[in-house]
Parts: sequence; C-alpha cells; structure tokens
Amino acid sequence: MRLYLNDKPRTFVLTTSTHALIIRHPNPTYEQKGIRSRILGHKRHHSEKDDCKVLVEFVLKDYINLSSYRDVTPKRNKLLGFIGLLPLKGKVFLGFITQHELVASPTLDDKIYRITGTEFYCLNCDEYDYIFDREFDELRYQDNEKVKYPGSSVRKLLSSGAFFYSRQFDITSTIQERGIGSSDFRLIADASYFRRFSWNMFMIEELLEFRNRLTLSEQRLIDETGFLIIIARGYAKTVNTEVAGQDALLTLISKQSSAKEGPIFGHWGCDGNGCVANYLESEVILYTEHFCLSYVIARGNVPMYWELENKVSTKNIIGASNKRIIFPRSFEASQEAFTRHMDRLAAQYGDVHVINELSDKSYKGVLNASFEEQIKYFLKNRDPATSDYKFQYTHLPIPAARIKKIGYTSQNPSEISSQVVSSARDFGALFYDDATTSFVGKQLGVFRINSFDSLSKANFLSKVISQEVIELAFGEIGIHLDRELFTSHAKLWKENDIIVTQLTLNFVSYSDKLHTSKKSNASSVKSHITKKYLSGVVDNTKPNELALLKLLGRLQDQSPIALHNPLHDYIDKELTKRSKEFTSESDISVFASTFNVNATFYEGDIDEWILPHGNSHDLVFIGLQEIVELKPNQMMAQDFKNKTLWERKILNCLAKKDKYMVMWSGQLGGLLLLLFVRESQVKYISNIEISFKKTGLGGMAANKGGIAVSFKYSDTTMCFVSSHLAAGLSNTEERHNNYKTLIKGIKFSKNRRIPNHDVVIWLGDFNFRIDLTNEEVKSLIHQKQYGKLYEHDQLNRQMANGETFPFFAEQEIHFPPTYKFDNGTRKYDSSEKQRVPAWTDRILYMSRKNLIKPMDYECIDNIVFSDHRAVYALFQITVKIVNQVIKKKLSNELYETYNLKDGGLQDLSALNYDLDKKSANFENEKLPPPSSDKQKWWLDGGKPARVNIPRLNEEGNDLVVNPWHPINPFVATTEPEFVSRREVESMLN
Repeated sequence: MRLYLNDKPRTFVLTTSTHALIIRHPNPTYEQKGIRSRILGHKRHHSEKDDCKVLVEFVLKDYINLSSYRDVTPKRNKLLGFIGLLPLKGKVFLGFITQHELVASPTLDDKIYRITGTEFYCLNCDEYDYIFDREFDELRYQDNEKVKYPGSSVRKLLSSGAFFYSRQFDITSTIQERGIGSSDFRLIADASYFRRFSWNMFMIEELLEFRNRLTLSEQRLIDETGFLIIIARGYAKTVNTEVAGQDALLTLISKQSSAKEGPIFGHWGCDGNGCVANYLESEVILYTEHFCLSYVIARGNVPMYWELENKVSTKNIIGASNKRIIFPRSFEASQEAFTRHMDRLAAQYGDVHVINELSDKSYKGVLNASFEEQIKYFLKNRDPATSDYKFQYTHLPIPAARIKKIGYTSQNPSEISSQVVSSARDFGALFYDDATTSFVGKQLGVFRINSFDSLSKANFLSKVISQEVIELAFGEIGIHLDRELFTSHAKLWKENDIIVTQLTLNFVSYSDKLHTSKKSNASSVKSHITKKYLSGVVDNTKPNELALLKLLGRLQDQSPIALHNPLHDYIDKELTKRSKEFTSESDISVFASTFNVNATFYEGDIDEWILPHGNSHDLVFIGLQEIVELKPNQMMAQDFKNKTLWERKILNCLAKKDKYMVMWSGQLGGLLLLLFVRESQVKYISNIEISFKKTGLGGMAANKGGIAVSFKYSDTTMCFVSSHLAAGLSNTEERHNNYKTLIKGIKFSKNRRIPNHDVVIWLGDFNFRIDLTNEEVKSLIHQKQYGKLYEHDQLNRQMANGETFPFFAEQEIHFPPTYKFDNGTRKYDSSEKQRVPAWTDRILYMSRKNLIKPMDYECIDNIVFSDHRAVYALFQITVKIVNQVIKKKLSNELYETYNLKDGGLQDLSALNYDLDKKSANFENEKLPPPSSDKQKWWLDGGKPARVNIPRLNEEGNDLVVNPWHPINPFVATTEPEFVSRREVESMLN
C-alpha cells in the first residue's frame, strides 16, 4: 500500500497494486510565508461545516495518472491499513497503521495484530507536510515539540499497544457471528450490536456507508486490501497447546466497549441506552485441525444509574475519603435502562444468566441491595411465557482474599463452578466439526458478570466459566483434556486481568469527576486522582484523556465527516437506469419437504418421496425431525450418524436425475436441515449463513427449536427454515410462543431476521392439531372432506387471526392428516392414547413482490416406517439474475466516459463551491465551471439561468414577481407570488 500526494489541488491517492482510493478536500489551505491562502472557494461561501466535507472515489489504479504526484509513503515504516478520517480544529487527518506485531491467531488463516505505530496526515492543509520530508526517528518524534500537531496525541494513543486489528476478519465480531470455514471478509462493525467494539467508528462511519454503496466485488476489495480497517481495544493472545495429542491453538480475545455516553471507564453505571461503564466481552477460542470451539462471556458495571461519591476530608490525612453510592435517577428510570441492557444482550446471544459478584457490605452493599431490587422488579413484571429469552440470576460474592488464595490454577473452585454448570450446559457453545463441516452446537445464551468495576473479580469468574464450558464440551464427546491445557488457559486469563486492569484504571475518563464536599481543597482531589488512576503507568504508553475524546469524536468542536462521491453516485444512477442491459429474470424450481422420521433411518427406496414426479429441481430443501432419540442434558454429544446416513441417501437419490451438491447441512438435537443445489446452479449461490434457536423446555433443550439457512441466489435473498414446535393437543399458545421465539431469535449478520429476505420457505413438524374429536376427524377423513376438516385446524385459525405465521401462505391441502400412524402401517393411532389425526407436518411460504408461485402440495402415503408421513411442496421462484460481466463492462465504460485526468477527481455536483480554474490548475478538466445562483453549467456555455413564465409575458400584463415573497418555498406566507408593477414602484418610492 502506497500513498501519493498532489500539492495543488491538494489530493491524496492511496493505492494497492490494482486499485486506488482518492481523497480530496474541496477547500484546502496553503501556508505561504506564514500567510494562509485558500485555493478553492471564496470566503463568503465557506463555513466551518465545509471543513468536514470530503470527496472520495474508489477506482482502478490504471485510471489515474500519478506523474504529477509525489510518493509520500513512509520510508522506514509501511502503510499497513487505513483507519479513517479524523476532523480536528478545522483540519481533516488521514489515519494509517504503520507498525504492528502479531499477537494472536485464532485459526491457522486468521491473524490478529497489535498496533504499535500510527501516522496522521493532514488532508486540507500543508502546514504539517514536513513530516513527509524527513526520516522517522521515533524518540525524536515523540520529544519534538514541532510535530505536536492536533493529531499527535491520537497518534500516540493508538500506538500505545492497547489497540489491535485483523486483515482476515472484522475484529469486532465473534466466530459465531462471522462463521467459520469461509475466506470471505465481511465487515460487521456497522451492525448495531458490534459497532460498540469499534474504537475508530467516528473515523470510518461515513466510509462504511460509502463502502456499502459499492458493488459486491468492490466491497470485497475494500475489505481485503486494508483500505478500511476496524480497530478494537483490549487484549488478544494465542498460545500453542494440545488436545488429545493434536496440536491446538488457544486464544483469548477481550474487547472493551466504547458505546457508553459519558464516562466509558470508572465507577459509574449506565446511560439511557443501557450501555454500561467498563463493559467488556471475552471470547475463548480453541482450534485444532478438526474442530473449533468458541465461547463468549460478557462483563461490566452494574446496569443502573449510579455514581460513586468521594467526600474528601481535610480534617484527617490528605487523601482519606468516605465513599458512598448515589443514585441520580429514579428507580423506574434505572429499570428501563436495565431492561434495555438485558434485551440488547439477549437479542445478540439468546438467554442471559446474570452472575452478580457484588459484596453485600459497605457502600458496595448499598449498590448490591438496589440492584437486587431491580432484579426482583424485573422478574415480577416479566412474563416468561411471552418473553423472547430465559433470564436467570445468581448472587455470587467472592472475597478478594479467596481469589488470592485460589489463584489462577488449572483447577476450578467447586463452590463457584457448581453455580454455573447448569446454565453452561444449557447454553452450549459454538462447536464446529471440520470433518463433517457441521456445526455441532451453537452458543444459545451468555453469562453476564455484574460487578462494581468489572476488573479482577469479574475476570476470575470469567476464567472459571470458560474452563467449565471447555470441560463440559469435550467431556461429552469423550475427549480427555490434559491439565497443561487448563494451565495455559489460566495463564491467559491472568495476563488478561493485568492488561485490562491497566487499560481501565490507567485512564481518567473525561466525566469521571469526583463529587467532593465544599470544604475539600484542589490539592486533595488531585492527590486522590493520581493515586487512584495513574499509579504504575509507563509514561510512554499512558493513554491521554483528550486523545481518547478526539478518537471517539466527543469534543464539542468535532463534526462528523460528510463524504461526497459524485462520480460513483452518477454511475450508480446510470446503472440503475440501464439495469435491463445486465439484469434478467429467471424461474427456478424448488422442492421442499418435511418428514418426522421418529428416530429411525429408513433402509428402503425413497424415490417416490424425493423424486415424486421423476423430475429434478434447482434447489432441494429437506427438513427432518427426530432423526435421533434425544437424551437429556446433552450439550455437545450429538449423534451425527443418522445425519450422515440421511444426507448420503438423499444425495444418492437425487443423483439418479442430475448432479447435486450438499450446499449446507446442519443439525440441532433431532432437527436436521439439508440444502442441495444442482451443480449447474451453484455459481449463483453466495452469502450462506446459518442460525439455530432452541425452544424446548423454555429454550434450554434442543428437542424442539429451529434451524435456518440464509443465502443469495444471484441477487435474490432466500431463507429456508426447518423447525419442530411444542407437542400436545392443547398447547396452541406454547406453539405460538415457539414461533415468536424463532422469528425473533433466529438472526443473521447485520441483525437480519427471517422476514428480511425476498423469499422464505418455512417447514417442519409444527404440531398444530385439529379441534375435533377422534371420531369426527376420522369420519371426515373417510369422506375426504379435507376442506371441512381444515376449518378446525389450529394453524389455519392462528394464521387467519394474524397471530402465528402472519403474512405466510400455505397451499391448499388435498391430502389426509399426516399424524399419527402406527409405525409401519396406514392405520391411525390405535394405542391407549388414541391421538387425534392432525396435519402436524406443514410447509409455508412468503415472498416479496409475489416471487413464489406454488405448484404442488402432497404427502407420501407409501413410506410408512414412521408415525408421520413425509410432506412435500413444489415452488417456482422468480429470481433476479445479474450478469456481472456485462454490468462490470458497462460500469467500466461509464468510468471511461468520465475518466480521471492528471489525478483530478470528477466533481459532477460541484458542491456549490466556486472554482478558480487557473489557480487550481484545472485547464484540462472536461467539466464546466460549477453552477451558481446566476449561471447554470448545463446551459450552453454557462449562460445566465432564465425561466419563461407565459403569464408575465402576456401583452398589457402589469404583474411582476413579488419581491417580498419568501425565497424559501417551505416557509408559510400570505404574500402572493405576483404583484402589480405599480404597487412595487409606489412602495419603493
């Protein structure tokens, strides 16, 4: 990566071997003999807001003539990544990573680097260009007063070793969020949840928006080449270890949040959005050649409105203080903030178990008592039946002396581990089996450690929980772990404690002021602050309060950058107008089927089921239920034998008609989702993501739940869902709650849900019954009066009332109920329970713009090994096919039409700035001068703008435009648009 600078007009070009990012400010200034001159624009048109306007373009490098540019790439360091645009004191600075060191490798292909050097170059002023003209001397650089320009403090902060990043993945994300086994880089930090861990979000927010408007191929280039780097703050490290004799990588990543308004660190509670001080999430990753385990733990200060007040006394020793907790807001306000905090956590991770380690003594005891009142109120007013997640609370105070005595060893204290083991088992962990390319499990809940300052005690609890999870996970699949692994694990957490504590306590937050008594003096306060926050700080690495505020954009005079990309916006509009040239519609066929196989693998022929009409289809979506007999208390030890058998059997059946590929398969307990794609159609499939959600036993068990796969077929987004809902004739409300849990809990990257797709097919054993007696149902079945029977179907009534599955549709049912039969027969249940026959097995669909055309809906009568019957549906789906070759060619032609000359950026909108062509050296520009209120560039030669109004041109007309009519058309007025000429003249005279 290299950086080039054109002096006049001042323009930076950041290049890789193939592409370039061009950045220009519309109003640069130049220092000439100490007198500042502005080359572009005039003073009357310039405002402070204009200083934050930036022109940007992403183009092929070949489009640019760099002969007039000078290479300003650092001679000793490298430009490793671009971290954004930082506005400071009317200047805009380009930030770059120049030095780093490798600290972690969660997988063999993923690397995490600690940032040890950064640089900032001024975009709109040449005042600091001496930085380009000398060799770097780091020590001299830090001591030289001359170079302490507005960005120097941020440079020093980012180079302190507290920040890290990755070129292979978005550092703010977790493995569960971004997926595994995919080489595609996806930026996730602009999603609502993960952006809290991006510490340069203020610098890159507009650039992210710019990136999102690019084509998919351009977005990929931006992500992979380092044109846009996201940085996190905290701790990251990988150590080598062994699992069952195999080499393994053990990684711990801790990310501090910057989301809280006001003080981010210190003894404070939360803000109005529920974001707390000292919030941190840690992810433990254990990776081998055959599998990957990931687990996330959250911790932070008490999520309420509270502050720590220090009353410094001058009567005793200076610095002595009496601490007490104050609550600046009402109980109800704190409850709202607490609820928002928990809801946001649950929306991302599922169920929540709060471990509260607050002491019940002294001022912390006061905070603990208030927090437990909040918990009681929350639980009392929360309906578990309708809530989206399960909430659990445990008070687990740990004396500091006890932690010191136990230490960070390979053994977990039983009095603590016993309190977390149940939830750890229920939540599961992200576990990916590389051999079967399957997700054995997914983390379906999170521990939220609640503490006073989220430091050493919270870190120790996190270590205990993560070790318990690792032991449970591998114990259930029969792998014994050596103590050496847990020794390494303990050392990582101990080091994490030291680093995170330093990063937290060695920083005085800008609002972390002390509430002092009127009698206290300034020297006492200063002494207290120094002792509390700044002890043991290494001078060269101590973060600076003002620098952090600058980085986060929280100074009063900082305005966000506004990006303008007229050329790209123009090309986007032109491509939209000409979309028919590269876009076509095509109809594809989809076969969808659901079958509850009653924990049995069928050895017989399945052609009648999979190939009912003897035809092949483009997509084949199969959802199976009860493929294994579920056992209680299973977390990781799922039986994949039947999954593999069913997958191969169906694939072999499909191969009789065409070549197919297993595009994705996933199992959750007894649920199995299989997606097969005809090989000729695989080229159109992209962006595959999966999601799980348990609903059994209140979300604890995988005997019920849902699996979903999201993907794009060319330019059409699709989501296929397989689910198994609550059983029982009278459990209609519980099935309804299962649906709500799945529709809200199943989500994909950037917080996309099931309805956020162009096409949705949802099938499974929904377990809805028929509200008639056994005799009535069987009589209507015998008469084939399925329409009359359907009137009493529970799902039909729920959908008609807009409750369960609103906006979904179902094809007309022309087949008898598919449940419940005696195994191996065509006879409905003859056991003592005499279950009423029902259509439990269903296939629903939903689409935007009527993209789905239903073709067939049937059951298979002749495959009778289960107590259910297989049900299938055929669909014709209209998809949008984008010919990327033609689109790229057309895009290139548009670029060529407005090609770049001498590195100049085509500014089609002119941004309402006057342009001095001569001084700006724009003689070769093809575009005319920008428009003004007097002239318009689209009129030939920039002629004066004129508007002909026939009414005013009529012979004998005495009307003229009313000079007192407001210029702003949106201002309410009683003034007419036209008045008599004589009236105007009389008023003027």
